[in-house]
Amino acid sequence: MMVTGVEARVRPLLSQKAQDLRRHKSPVRQIMDFASPAYFRKLGLTPSDVISFAGGWVNHAAPEPLREAYARIARDGALFHESGGYAPTVGRDDCRRAIAAYEGHLFGLRGLGPEQIAIGANSTQLTYTLLTALLDPGDRIALLDPSYCNFPVQILSGQDAEIIRFPVVDEESFEYLANRRIAEFGRFILENKPRVVLLVAPDNPTSQILSDAFVEAALAAVQEIGGVLVIDFAYKELVFADGYPRYFSWLPSDQFISIHSNSKWCRGLGRRLGWLEAPESVVAAIEALQGASTLCPDTLHQMALVDYLGQSIPDGSLRRYVAETSALYAAAAAATVEAIAEHVGLPCFCPQGGLYTCMRVGTDGAAFVENALARTGVLLVPGWGFGRSLRNGVRLSYGPLVNDLEQIREGMRKLGRFLRG
Repeated sequence: MMVTGVEARVRPLLSQKAQDLRRHKSPVRQIMDFASPAYFRKLGLTPSDVISFAGGWVNHAAPEPLREAYARIARDGALFHESGGYAPTVGRDDCRRAIAAYEGHLFGLRGLGPEQIAIGANSTQLTYTLLTALLDPGDRIALLDPSYCNFPVQILSGQDAEIIRFPVVDEESFEYLANRRIAEFGRFILENKPRVVLLVAPDNPTSQILSDAFVEAALAAVQEIGGVLVIDFAYKELVFADGYPRYFSWLPSDQFISIHSNSKWCRGLGRRLGWLEAPESVVAAIEALQGASTLCPDTLHQMALVDYLGQSIPDGSLRRYVAETSALYAAAAAATVEAIAEHVGLPCFCPQGGLYTCMRVGTDGAAFVENALARTGVLLVPGWGFGRSLRNGVRLSYGPLVNDLEQIREGMRKLGRFLRG
């Protein structure tokens, strides 16, 4: 039957959830708005006038043997034809085995089987899919405060779950307190009984690394309540100290699942590939959900990764590449903290890994970002989207400027002049 225009107007075109998301002030959307050429033009700036600390991306070179792997596939007609075919829904067996070998080689994770790995389009998609698999309406999910700003958006768009937060930053002293609040976090989990506890290591936005004791206490608490500890390891390879925490080599279990990506360590930001390490029952659930959404991960990226890891693990070049990359970002982190101390004089975190530091500005972070950009051409990220503890703070990313430390120093010099008025 034909629906008349009057009848069609009875119900809005968009679902209630879509309408709610459009009205919801997303921190990711605000970051994108601040970083847009249109916004620069509004302020009388061009992109070349701006020194941006807003981008959460890496800028080192991908491994040359990885590029050559793509080239070999492209030159070989049969391989290129194969790369255009569907992969299995949770990834090719050879790629899942290569990932297991990668984890064992770099992090000492022994006993991980390909059946415990689900490859997806990227870690963002996998996080959304995993939360769909784990959460029922009314469940609670625990985040630290601050925590990655995209998590609440993913939870709001996909699951009717309640977000609860555990503060780990003192707003006044601007100290990172997680490793001093271990017992309190355990009690927080036991009292609030979240279905999922979602952590990031190294952290976004603070670039701190949770201690073994903190994570072990979290696991013990979720085991007691029948919950699940999930760690997003997006920056797992970018650790500045020698050695890795013990939990970097934990096997998946019914109470522990991890999320991974090739975006950061080998600069695969646009060559999207991620994976989960989870018990087989969860992998089976991911297979069902991905079959209804992404259908399968990218075949070409899997083939190239298998080729690269098959060479770089035996010849030792993978370990060297990861070490050199970590050293590059450690130098950029040190340059950023030193420049803040010398030119800005505001408290900030000393990064232990990853791409970021946070700085307390003592006023509304969003207003500070707008004023600083208009007056200096320096772009930062307002802290409110990461949690209440950063509402008077900002996040700075040294990732895009890793090859231009003088730009980092110049950005801090401009901010210093702005603050001195």
